[in-house]
Amino acid sequence: MGIGAIGGNSAALHAERPKREPVPVEAQRTAVTRADIRGAIARAHEKVTGRAPSAALLDTLTAQASLETASGASMYNYNFGGIKGGAPGTNETARLRTKEVKGGKEVEVRDGFRAYRSLDAGAEDYVRLMRSRFGAAVDRAEVGDINGFAHALKQAHYYTADEAKYANALNVLSGKPATMTQVSKPPALANFSDTFGGGLGASSSSDFADTVSLGRVFDAIARHPVRAADDDDDDE
Repeated sequence: MGIGAIGGNSAALHAERPKREPVPVEAQRTAVTRADIRGAIARAHEKVTGRAPSAALLDTLTAQASLETASGASMYNYNFGGIKGGAPGTNETARLRTKEVKGGKEVEVRDGFRAYRSLDAGAEDYVRLMRSRFGAAVDRAEVGDINGFAHALKQAHYYTADEAKYANALNVLSGKPATMTQVSKPPALANFSDTFGGGLGASSSSDFADTVSLGRVFDAIARHPVRAADDDDDDE
């Protein structure tokens, strides 16, 4: 975030730009299907960039948004990726509980997440954010490199979950075989459908079932997010 180097005036210019306070709104579950997510991302990408997404990119972004929202069953206020702060235009935010890893320990926090008024508005901000702030990850997604996509997101601090678990879940959701062969002490919990009310859609978990419960991986990832913090530059 910031103005950039503009001689000796950059600090002064930055100081003159007041930070807007987010507008709090009620947190509302806006459950959608994976087909809804995919369609919205496709429309958003074309609107934001002027071109349709490649099939590989659309598959990967749909898988990633599905992972972050339990395949749409746990989407709130049309937020595709747990993006923090105020939504562009309205600056609306909804406060929700989430769990993050800080100092190597899992802690529960309550934070403000961007609240959108429609599915398409949420998708457009998600696509814009992914392309502007996580461009290295999008480059890998464009060529179908899901493991590279997960690695780039990890390097950019998008999430704090284990990289192999995150990549494997993305592979499963996009219909590709998982590559992880071992998970060290996965957390015990109910299966995915009991935890999130289903919604996995057509993705097959058969390639994943031999190594670790899909539900455990989804839970481990969902419980360890680091989200893209609000940034004034995103609103322009």
